[in-house]
Amino acid sequence: MKLLKIDRKENEVICIPEGLDDLWHLEKIIDKDDIIYASTDRKIKPAKEGEKAMRINLFLELQVIDAHFHEYSEELRVNGIILSGKPEEYIELRSHHSVEIRTGEKVKLKKKNLAQWQIERLKKAQNASATSKLLVVLLDDEEAELAFINHYSISRKATIKEKIRGKRFKQEKSDYFDEIFNKIKSLEPKKILLAGPGFVKENLKKFIDDKKIKGFPQVMIETTASIGETGYKELLASGKLESIEKQLQMGKESKIIEEFLAVLAKGKAEYGKNEVIKAITQGAAQRVIIAETFLMQNRKEAEEILNLAEQYKCEVEIISSRNPQEKNIVGFGGVVTTLRYKLE
Repeated sequence: MKLLKIDRKENEVICIPEGLDDLWHLEKIIDKDDIIYASTDRKIKPAKEGEKAMRINLFLELQVIDAHFHEYSEELRVNGIILSGKPEEYIELRSHHSVEIRTGEKVKLKKKNLAQWQIERLKKAQNASATSKLLVVLLDDEEAELAFINHYSISRKATIKEKIRGKRFKQEKSDYFDEIFNKIKSLEPKKILLAGPGFVKENLKKFIDDKKIKGFPQVMIETTASIGETGYKELLASGKLESIEKQLQMGKESKIIEEFLAVLAKGKAEYGKNEVIKAITQGAAQRVIIAETFLMQNRKEAEEILNLAEQYKCEVEIISSRNPQEKNIVGFGGVVTTLRYKLE
């Protein structure tokens, strides 16, 4: 997600969704009667019989009725009522229409109320995006190319070649991995993807893991048939970037759930709406964790808890309904909290 503007005072968001997950996140923050500004194509009937229909591009201001993300068609469809648009001669005010939002298209959303949890969701989508400082190390046993990569561009940073020739030595005993590792550190990525054919990428990951550097970015692995330009194209065309993004976010959420279960056993957690509210208002709540299923099914109650958590400056985490581990939070009433100290 590329966030161009967040204006809490005007309740406005301007963004560019960069992956399918970004469209899914947008769907979750769009409410009935919000206003969305977006471009769309519309077929215009001919003025005279015998003439061909025209398809023109319209820019619409639409009052939202509902929004639905269709992953199979890779678009977010927003249905609504036209309030204004251009060109004006082709606009039927107050008529029903829909716009299809796709990745790479700028979207402006003006909400009735822009909640803090919605802002945090968008920011997390931006931070978790596979386009956010993802360093790809595309390598085989002779050459490694390092590049920052997103859905729209490849920014190459370095090429490192294995200096050993002839009979192969074990990779761990050469300088090859050391050179790659040192270059990775100097580039300061947020996420790292090792990709390529064969098992060299697995060996490099083990080499990095064995160093046990605290705070080092998470390292992911993907297989490609080749390195170089073909390897990059394979990553971009196959949907593997979206897969990486989902794995990273799911891993983070699962860790949050595991931490909650661990402190629950020690009496430093509460669960259920009433107990969580009590913990928040007493200043004992540290991290409020809410299941997306609970949020979507009990919007008013959930937002009251989230607003209260914001007021008391609690950390807030929303666990995705796509995560199989979300059921653990649903099983505890849909909302839980870790505590700064035990409650009496």
